[in-house]
Amino acid sequence: MADTSEPPVAAEPEPPGAAGAPGADTDGSADRPRASRFGRILLVVAIVIALVGVIGTRITLKYVIFSPGDATPIDDYLHIKGARTYGHDGSLLLLTVRVSNGRPNLWRFIQASLDDDDKVIGEEQYFGTSSRKQANHADAQMMQESQVAARQAALTRLGYDVKVSGSGALVAQVLADSPASRAGLKTGDVITAIDGTPITVRDQVGEIVQAQPAGTTFTLTVRRGDEDRTAQITTGTAPDGAIKGKPYFGIGTSTADLKVSFPIDVSIDAGDVSGPSGGLAFALTIIDDLTPGNLTGGAKVAVTGEIDGDGNVGEVGGVPQKAVAAREAGAKLMIVPKGEVRAARTKSGSVPVVGVRTLDDALKVLRAHGGAAIPPRSA
Repeated sequence: MADTSEPPVAAEPEPPGAAGAPGADTDGSADRPRASRFGRILLVVAIVIALVGVIGTRITLKYVIFSPGDATPIDDYLHIKGARTYGHDGSLLLLTVRVSNGRPNLWRFIQASLDDDDKVIGEEQYFGTSSRKQANHADAQMMQESQVAARQAALTRLGYDVKVSGSGALVAQVLADSPASRAGLKTGDVITAIDGTPITVRDQVGEIVQAQPAGTTFTLTVRRGDEDRTAQITTGTAPDGAIKGKPYFGIGTSTADLKVSFPIDVSIDAGDVSGPSGGLAFALTIIDDLTPGNLTGGAKVAVTGEIDGDGNVGEVGGVPQKAVAAREAGAKLMIVPKGEVRAARTKSGSVPVVGVRTLDDALKVLRAHGGAAIPPRSA
């Protein structure tokens, strides 16, 4: 049988420069699998980063963030009718703190936690048993009362006759795990007497409570709806905030049915600024506008502090963040409540910080720093 197979053909060597030969020009097809794997890895990493970013923006945490706010000349807010006013150089600055609106997302929380100028605290610690809406409403009420108290303190200091009345201290906030919450006080209650002493305005509550050591038991008469009831509250020591270390009930209050009679028209439009901390600054600006000369000596002076109608200055909190605002605004002096000097100095830089307990203290500080003299208090 004939052999039909072809004889083996010897393979010819590939010429120089052929594909695969040393020194050959190639189209990179041999590296494509490796490049493709690298591209897929990059794509996966990008997707993971994107997902983490989206998740981080959607996760919200039960915290409140405080950041430095603004330092605004109070003359921008204040208008007086019915009395002679005086122009002046310099300005008294209203200091604010920005409070997070709603729960922060994960990224904002991390950013604030790493920022030395911000402060982060838990919702429960800040709001207590109140909702965020209730707390915002209480802050708005306290701003209104701070304006009334500022007008009362300033005009009284200048010798005007001012009449103020109310029907009790309206409970606007009850802190969690506080003496008031344990005693059963609720938002909306009105305190009308403490140990038999009538309460007509909110400032009286703090004066009575802090006149006795922590651990003192008080009997409160409380109006809830149409009913009067009594409550026994033993004061504790405030764990933090503006009155840290002092006796407290653990409530925020405003004056129920507040009525004030002023001899001249002083209006203050602070926009969306809320809370009581502008009181001292408002009072000083009213005095500045109603007297000749420059109360500030022509400089920018930053001021924060709550004030009552008698001119007593109370602590406000948030002073480190306010000190940042004062420093960045170019303030030459910062006036704060006496107990908050140390906290303010942590962020004030080269701005001098002076603490005061009363409106008269603040006037003396301004005088010592080049401000105009104010007539002595009328008898």
